[in-house]
Amino acid sequence: MISNLLVVVIGQVGCLTLVVILASVFGGLWLDNTFGTKPVFTLVLLFAGIPLSVLLMLYVSRKSLARLKEKYETEEKETNA
Repeated sequence: MISNLLVVVIGQVGCLTLVVILASVFGGLWLDNTFGTKPVFTLVLLFAGIPLSVLLMLYVSRKSLARLKEKYETEEKETNA
């Protein structure tokens, strides 16, 4: 049970990180082509994406941990009753 949740959390975090990086790169390249500033927007968006990825990882991890704790407490109440 715990290993399944761990795999799901790792998958979600990996996908979210990938989405943030790809959005940063493609958005930065598009902005650089639009305004003629070669690597400026791409680098700024990539560096802004790092803290965003960390915050998303914390959010997903905390939410999953709360769900796991709730499930554990529910199962413990059922076994004690």
